[in-house]
Amino acid sequence: MKHITKYIITGSLLVYAFGISAQSPKRVMSLNELFLLADTQSKSIKIFESAVKGNEEDIAVARNAYLPNVEFSASATYNGNAWVAERDFSNGETYTSPHFGNSFAIEASQVIFAGGAIHNNIQSLKLQKEIAEWSLTAHRQEIYFLLTGYYLDLYKFRNLLTVYDKNIEQTRQVIRDMQAREAAGVALNNDITRYEVQYQNLQYKRTELISSIHIYNNKLVTMLDLPPQTEIYPDTTLLDRQLPRSQEQEFQETAFRTSPLLNKNRLALDVLGKKEKVAKSEYMPQITLIAGDNLKGPITYEIPTIDNNINTWYIGVGLKYNIGSLYKNSKSLSRLRTTIEQAQRELASSEEDVTLQVRAAYIRYLDSFELLKTQEKSLQLARENYEVIANRYANDLVLVTDLVDADNLRLSAEVQHVNAQINVIYNYYKLLYTTGSLNATNK
Repeated sequence: MKHITKYIITGSLLVYAFGISAQSPKRVMSLNELFLLADTQSKSIKIFESAVKGNEEDIAVARNAYLPNVEFSASATYNGNAWVAERDFSNGETYTSPHFGNSFAIEASQVIFAGGAIHNNIQSLKLQKEIAEWSLTAHRQEIYFLLTGYYLDLYKFRNLLTVYDKNIEQTRQVIRDMQAREAAGVALNNDITRYEVQYQNLQYKRTELISSIHIYNNKLVTMLDLPPQTEIYPDTTLLDRQLPRSQEQEFQETAFRTSPLLNKNRLALDVLGKKEKVAKSEYMPQITLIAGDNLKGPITYEIPTIDNNINTWYIGVGLKYNIGSLYKNSKSLSRLRTTIEQAQRELASSEEDVTLQVRAAYIRYLDSFELLKTQEKSLQLARENYEVIANRYANDLVLVTDLVDADNLRLSAEVQHVNAQINVIYNYYKLLYTTGSLNATNK
């Protein structure tokens, strides 16, 4: 019976543990996987994708202007009797007319010349679609960069948690050693108290780190629309990557090609150019081919009315010209040209801004390597210093306050080293984001 009870309890614990595991799936994810997941899961990205699709439909609608226009009409009427009189309305006489009337008409027209208005309007819509695509690219990169920040913060906090757990365990060992020394009469209780305070401070910091891990994990899970209990663990090989140290000019050239802001401004200028051509087409006549057929009865232009159907058809060329455009369109063109000049200045200004932003990001990227090198040396010195002070304390050559200070210095150096490692990666991705080349294929 005892064995059965044991198996039941063990089975229940396994089921419970499995349930907890199922509720909190752990996923080791790389940044590239986050980006790919964002492409399919991000709600805001889908909004911009819908905008691109809307522009595609606008182009399809605009192409309809190339198709012939066909109009059909039909009517049935009740016709009254005809009344005929002199021009002074005297001697009036009524003639009986067929009371049922019918009319069927169809007319087709095809624009064969419109001064390039249709073509340029379609080209303008194509350019607007490209602008929408660059807006999608810009927003996608904003999402990528936001995910990168959350991901690296999560990575930093998890690494710091490891650092603090290690220091907590070392502090426990120091406390145990001090308690043994106190029992031997070679240490004071006050020394233990100081380190117990140090231990509590570490525990409090650990609690803060766990809270930060939960916060940033939740941000990633929410943005990627993952199950709420998912725990994301960053790819530990991230810090082992050999990041490129290309010349600034290479990044500047990349930004000139791939910056969404610059490409949108260039396309906006092209759109205005197409609009100018459409406006100029107002000075040109519109020529159309027309053809039609008309079946009508009765024949009412004869007196008495003839109760017959008459069918007529025609084919020809139509010409339409808006004379008002000669004195109205010049002001519209003048305003449009002013807008074009403004757009040209905005493009030049944005090129200057992007150049400065890339330069600043590049400088920070290079600085982050120097900072990491400095922190590596600081960490080495802090660890050596702690070993020396710990050895002296063991030989009663220094006070416990010196040991606490050395311990804090080592902990601070370890924290700063982790931050410096993450800072290098962050500045690299920020540089990619600034150049407009942050995407799911970055390695």
